[in-house]
Amino acid sequence: MMRIDFMGKKYIWFAISGAIILVGMLSLATRGLNLSIDFNSGSRLAISFNRDTTVDEVRDAAGKAGHNDAVVQTIGEGRYQVTLPALNAEEEIAVVSAMDGSIGVNEKSWKSVGPTFGRQVVNSMLKAIIISWLIIIFYVSLRFEYKYAVATVAALVHDLAITVGVYSITGREVTTATVAAVLTILGYSLYDTIIVFDRVRENAPLARRGGYAEMVNESIWEVMARSIITTLLTLMPVVCLLLFGGQTLKDFAFALLVGILSGAYSSIFVAAPLLTLWKERETRFRQVTKGDGKAKAAKAR
Repeated sequence: MMRIDFMGKKYIWFAISGAIILVGMLSLATRGLNLSIDFNSGSRLAISFNRDTTVDEVRDAAGKAGHNDAVVQTIGEGRYQVTLPALNAEEEIAVVSAMDGSIGVNEKSWKSVGPTFGRQVVNSMLKAIIISWLIIIFYVSLRFEYKYAVATVAALVHDLAITVGVYSITGREVTTATVAAVLTILGYSLYDTIIVFDRVRENAPLARRGGYAEMVNESIWEVMARSIITTLLTLMPVVCLLLFGGQTLKDFAFALLVGILSGAYSSIFVAAPLLTLWKERETRFRQVTKGDGKAKAAKAR
């Protein structure tokens, strides 16, 4: 069975990750993120009607109430979501009355968010991410060493950047469910990276005989089956949620899907190569590498 030389092709993996992140960051700089009213103040109407209708018809009905900028989306069979600027009680009644007169309202519910709520959500998310990274650095440094911790956090930053970039490129709405999914993603990515690093640590004594990169390659192949099976089993319910869940569950599942795939990739193609680059600079492993080069040169003669 032919085995991929993961560490020998590390610059290819870095280039792939860099290209994806660059495209995502360019999209973020030009298009930004499609933030829900959880982050921007506004009012949101969830509504169903007495007859079949279309997004355009619902938008026209909102326009009759003076809201031509209404954003209308389907959120299930026969249900629509109408996002508007922040409205007072009288304006909400006017919107529903306009839709009732045009189409016939069956059920409705309003959700209004003030300008401070979004800032609170973002601040809480940033605090959670920073605290979790500090705990991760402490834990991994204690269990392994600080070089493993730095590579682990680099992989987490990679996964976060990929997820944010994909959301910007696809234009999917960023909700509080997305924030919850991102925090879940960090935990999954950490788990996958620790599996690889734990085997690397166990096999580290072998690097004195065969070089650090070769040892890391062997360690990855030893856990490859476990990593693939874990990823596939985790993705199965996520895909089901994405296909058959409600709108909130679909938002959560999409972020999980992107993050899990990115986490499975980063543990092998980002974290492990970064660790290898750093460890090969250590004297004991650098000397082994030089010794291998001399041996190969002698055989060539």
